[in-house]
Amino acid sequence: MTRWRAHLQERSVSTTTEYGLDPDWVEAAAFAWLAKETIAGRPIDLSAITGSSKAAILGGIYSI
Repeated sequence: MTRWRAHLQERSVSTTTEYGLDPDWVEAAAFAWLAKETIAGRPIDLSAITGSSKAAILGGIYSI
């Protein structure tokens, strides 16, 4: 965090702890949110990250 703060002097840098989320839980929270969006049928726009042409529902929910 010290190096981040040094390189991003104009920006505020904080940890998720300051927002009530243990840093060890960040990945799990992200995947839980992605699952919630899939279950709700809401597409997510990842075009800035993946170069995709449109938003898409990520993954699928199947009964067995």
